Amino acid sequence: MKILSILQAGIQVATNETQVAGIDSENMLSIVMKGGWILVPIAFLSLVAIYLIIAKTIQINAAKNKNQSLTDKVCDLLIEGKVDSAIGICQTNPKPAAIVLAAGIKTLGHPVKDIQDAMEGEARQQIDKLNSGMQYLGVISSIAPMLGFLGTIFGVIKIFYSISLTDNISIGIISEGLYEKMIASAAGLLVGIIAYSGYHLINASIDKVASDIEKQGNKLVAALREN
Repeated sequence: MKILSILQAGIQVATNETQVAGIDSENMLSIVMKGGWILVPIAFLSLVAIYLIIAKTIQINAAKNKNQSLTDKVCDLLIEGKVDSAIGICQTNPKPAAIVLAAGIKTLGHPVKDIQDAMEGEARQQIDKLNSGMQYLGVISSIAPMLGFLGTIFGVIKIFYSISLTDNISIGIISEGLYEKMIASAAGLLVGIIAYSGYHLINASIDKVASDIEKQGNKLVAALREN
């Protein structure tokens, strides 16, 4: 009998917890929906941020030079006097490092300083392409939390305005309105954190691509000076 009573008590507790969880889920959803109109622009900013993070990550991964022997092949062809073949190898490779090398090879016959300048100019253009759109992530990381805070401020103003009309300073009324309006701040902070993290992680990846481009360019210049 004791075992049966314990089992029944356990089933009752589990049932109660399931019911509470369902109620909590419904309440949380309803609270989020009560965050106010400010959640609309915050939601839009979140979609833009996620799109930019995914798009830039794909673009940067495609720009990474996985063929580290490219410069060695180009240098070997240049030593053999096969300039056109060296340019052809670079042009068939869509990586920024290959494009920069091609820009330098096309200026062969000029002083090494001119070759370096040609590659540096092309490198800046390639990095600018990778950086395009990054400013929007920076803006979103700053604006989204401010929008959330603005929504909370509007909510607080509305609460105190309602109190002034009803002359009712009930703790229940104040707390209910506050935790609903704090949803805007939470949403804004969440979007801001996502955009901020994506901005800095992607910038770090761009720096690695830029460093690789510089490394390949320096290797080509060193080979030209030796020959």
